[in-house]
Amino acid sequence: MSQQKETVDVFLCHNAADKDWVRQLGEQLESETFDGTASGRPLRVFFDEWDIDVGYNVLLRLNQGLSACRYLAVVISPEMLAAPWPTLEWTHIVADDPVNRKGRIIPLFLRDYSAATGAYAELPAPFKALNWIDFRRAQDFKRSFLKLIRKVRNQPPLRGRRRRPLASSSGPLQLHNPSEEMAAAPDKVSEFILSNLLPVEDYPTTIWMAPTSAREPKEIWSNVESACPFILQDKKLLTFADLSNASEPLRATIDTTRVESLPVGQWKDDPVKWRWVVYLLNRCLRGHFAGLPIRQDSKGRFYFMPKENAARSWQNGNDPARTVADKKKNSVGSTFWVHHGAKLAFQALGDSMFICVEPRYVFTSDGTRPLEGKSVGPLSIKWGGKERNAAILRHVMFWARTLTKHSAKIEINTGGAPITVSGIPAFSRTRFGVEFDHIGIGSLIQQAEDELALAAEAAVTATHSGTDFTEDAPDE
Repeated sequence: MSQQKETVDVFLCHNAADKDWVRQLGEQLESETFDGTASGRPLRVFFDEWDIDVGYNVLLRLNQGLSACRYLAVVISPEMLAAPWPTLEWTHIVADDPVNRKGRIIPLFLRDYSAATGAYAELPAPFKALNWIDFRRAQDFKRSFLKLIRKVRNQPPLRGRRRRPLASSSGPLQLHNPSEEMAAAPDKVSEFILSNLLPVEDYPTTIWMAPTSAREPKEIWSNVESACPFILQDKKLLTFADLSNASEPLRATIDTTRVESLPVGQWKDDPVKWRWVVYLLNRCLRGHFAGLPIRQDSKGRFYFMPKENAARSWQNGNDPARTVADKKKNSVGSTFWVHHGAKLAFQALGDSMFICVEPRYVFTSDGTRPLEGKSVGPLSIKWGGKERNAAILRHVMFWARTLTKHSAKIEINTGGAPITVSGIPAFSRTRFGVEFDHIGIGSLIQQAEDELALAAEAAVTATHSGTDFTEDAPDE
């Protein structure tokens, strides 16, 4: 009597670091049937915990499972790519079908970064060329699982909805009911969205001006030791400080017989003069950092300075301390500095004013002089790549709390009425979003990752590709 051939629908190729997740995936797969009906044949997976019993020959059972499986689901993570046993399993299939013409390999991308090893997933052939299913976001599990189960059931990809013909005759248009797998619309859930904008609650309503012979700010500073924020435009000095007040130091640099004031709102409809107002607000913002170990470079980026040529740690209130400037080494042993930074600027949206916070990395050669280059430039321009929404929001909250200086709100001195800004980013609610995608603000702030180390690693990795890493040329 011939022995019944073993049937395996999916062989789960994975590493022990992902064992719990793979076990749940296997349980879900074996809860399904091949044809999707209640009476259909249950799907079967090959999972080492279930299919290699005590005393069994491990290599023999692996070979049997690989030979019997219809599909090999490769659960990709940095640990899996570095481990020998999963490599043995997927190369078993690749050796027979190098370019996956039979389509037996199904890559399942679970994680692209390992917190335990600090390694990133570098996809080897053949995975680099294969279309994979993205399981990296827990909230997308159902949608990704439906793609997997469709493939396991040998069903073709679902096509788009049918539209009314433009060049053919047709009958009544059939309604299209998209599947959950193909649905591109967001989930119908209430979504709370935080922005990177800090709402301005109040700012000066009067701007003062007077003619001046000064044409450069340094001419003002040479006469006034501690001048209030000001700008020079159209041969006039503009400020929020009351220039009619006899004790105002800026009066020493202006024609005091021709002082005038105007309501700030009067310039809202004049794009040129409204830019002057925003420019003056940004001058006040720059002055707000006086006394803090933060400087602004020629590109408008604020960043933390080292502490006497050593790494600097910074703590806002009871938040965890974080390293905000640190010295690192590149691949040839040369040192450079990585700084937490941000581009901060006032921005008008409609009738409202905000401080826009754009977190950035800043790289310097010695803690002061910026580095630039094909590799470093994109890194310092904006957070991207491996920086997720939660990380960006954490940096926005960090800068907001730095600006508050241990107060409930941000109070910026102008020389006149202060600028009052909320320390909580502007938010909105929508009736759609991603279900189960929640971020706890409190726990978010408590996270203390070595982000500068990751930034430095990314910069050094970029230089390995042959791109330059040089000192930033001064702006023209």
